[in-house]
Amino acid sequence: MTNGKRVEFTAGVRQLVARKAMYVCSNPDCLRVTGFSTEKGKPRAIAQAAHILPASQAGPRRTDDVTLPDGSQAKRGDEENAIWLCLPCHYRVDADWEVYSEELLLEWKREHEDRASALVGLDLEQSLLKLAEVRVGHDWARAMLAWLDDHRFMYFDDARECPEYVWKAVDALRVKLVDMRSRVLDMDSDLGRAISGIEAAVQEFIVTLNDVRVDEIQVTSGDPNFERFSNALICMRSRILKAVEVIAKRENYVFRNIPVDW
Repeated sequence: MTNGKRVEFTAGVRQLVARKAMYVCSNPDCLRVTGFSTEKGKPRAIAQAAHILPASQAGPRRTDDVTLPDGSQAKRGDEENAIWLCLPCHYRVDADWEVYSEELLLEWKREHEDRASALVGLDLEQSLLKLAEVRVGHDWARAMLAWLDDHRFMYFDDARECPEYVWKAVDALRVKLVDMRSRVLDMDSDLGRAISGIEAAVQEFIVTLNDVRVDEIQVTSGDPNFERFSNALICMRSRILKAVEVIAKRENYVFRNIPVDW
């Protein structure tokens, strides 16, 4: 930034950013189609190439450089510093810039451009389904995290936990996972991998206790079956939390009941 002057994007940069985004807002919670034509056939958009770092020193996210994923630096007028956002999202990320950090916007940009590239060659229905899944996927992720946080088998002291109740809760989790898997089209997404990780943790728990009558386990320290149950529960909790680590970070989700140091 020189002498506090604004550094605007050139027409070429704005056009490039719009095309890379396919004229779709890059906010994964929005994904609004922004391009249209006037009655005279002129192309227009209800969106802008927004600055990740500000156009002037008085703008939001005031840091010195744009650090790209490869560690290189981009100038404020470069395409790498531009993200395609609809007008409401542009206003929001600048008004609440402490929440919408440089790192988050760079991640939005990268993920959206990858997502747009993956739509090439698909028909309209497939494209809309994939975009819709991304938008509601954040709601599904938060719902899954909240469900885990609200069930005591994920945080209650295993020495006082009732094995039979845990088994019923785990069975309910299996039903929920089946439902979520039926909704998620891309199992290679963050949410898809989280679901697969939770399923694997649950399956291991069930297999470990396959030959044990869970409803007959005595909650007594030193009892072989209870020790086996307790160890399996601790392992499952750990694996589940590891599986949801990425989506919890992405959604900025803070558990109320589950200890963070687990």
